[in-house]
Amino acid sequence: MTTADIQPATPPALFSPAFQQDPYPTYRRLMDGPRIQSWSAGASYWLVPGFEDCAALLRSQHLSSRRPAYALVGATNFDPAEFAQLLSHMPRWLLLLDAPRHGILRKALNRGFAPMSVDRLKPLMQRIITRLLDDLEKSADPDLVRDFAYPLPVQVICELLGLPGELNQRCVQLTNDIAAWFGTFPRRPDLARVAQAAIAELEIHFTDMIRERGSDPGEDLFGLLLDTARRDEAMTDDDLKAQCVMMLFAGHETTRHLIGNSLWTLMCHPAVLADVQASPALLPNTVEEVLRFESPIQAISRSVTGDIRLDDQIIAAGSSLLFMLGAAQRDPRQFEDPDRFDVRRPHIRHFGFGGDAHVCLGATLARLESRLALAALFERFPHLQPLGERPLWGPTFGFRGLSSLQVQLRH
Repeated sequence: MTTADIQPATPPALFSPAFQQDPYPTYRRLMDGPRIQSWSAGASYWLVPGFEDCAALLRSQHLSSRRPAYALVGATNFDPAEFAQLLSHMPRWLLLLDAPRHGILRKALNRGFAPMSVDRLKPLMQRIITRLLDDLEKSADPDLVRDFAYPLPVQVICELLGLPGELNQRCVQLTNDIAAWFGTFPRRPDLARVAQAAIAELEIHFTDMIRERGSDPGEDLFGLLLDTARRDEAMTDDDLKAQCVMMLFAGHETTRHLIGNSLWTLMCHPAVLADVQASPALLPNTVEEVLRFESPIQAISRSVTGDIRLDDQIIAAGSSLLFMLGAAQRDPRQFEDPDRFDVRRPHIRHFGFGGDAHVCLGATLARLESRLALAALFERFPHLQPLGERPLWGPTFGFRGLSSLQVQLRH
């Protein structure tokens, strides 16, 4: 069954609870409209649903990744003192930086995510996957999201950053708190408060690690960054802590949804799953098709710094663009039969890891984790069956992933 098989008479309203469960009918309605469309709910945005328009506009020199304070908090009237830590911490994230600062920090971070560095993590990933599958097999109520997709990436990124194993579960909760705020559209002050508390707690751990490492930074990713901060005046300890929080959040959030979305989508398409199990060489393309068909990243926003013309429409400086990536990746002008899940689809283009200079730093890591996870799970449980027809999707728009996925394990 595909999403297109379930067609409500009226597509759900944009960003409504029903839309969160199935956004694709609404995306199809957007695709039938103008190339760029205005939307307002407290703050005004221009929505960009088409694939080629997303690709072209994301390369515009008149865009900025920076967010005004009201957009981060989710309110135009707020007490800056109440959100002082959030507003000091967030602008340091690599995700929210522009050139040249973005390029300087990204060059330092790239060393930890180079293909050779990631490939060295393969034995660690396989050990974690095996341990999680052993625990899953013993579970009385196995849930592939709770017991597998959630813990795997957080354990990997915690290992990369040198965080102790006993913090794994706490890090899951803290990154959930950040994601609930960062992925909700429009953002809300109550979620911003919770996210700020999560960021403050994570910063304490990284502050302690900076002190404990002393003159010996270590050889993990955290050590690499700490060494960079000590040698490069352009990177302060506050920058270091901000990048670590960002990597923990982003490295966990997107990968867990990629794994969960892959599992559910394959189980919804048993013939495709059988094809993948019979031909493991299809796994890399399967992951790419999931990134297109059921992407963990549904949208990204940018601020407009100079007037942009699209047909007869002027997008004025000071405006905000919301790139509807989930819609763009089902654009029939770009993809033949876009609502068909096809792991043999050639030359898959997608925005699953972004579409500009901010393309996901950990894309290689996420791809490898996902391929290893799917291969091991389906080898251990080749006849896996979901319990129930349609699980619930999470409540955030920006990050699309399942809240749970209960299954019946069958060898």
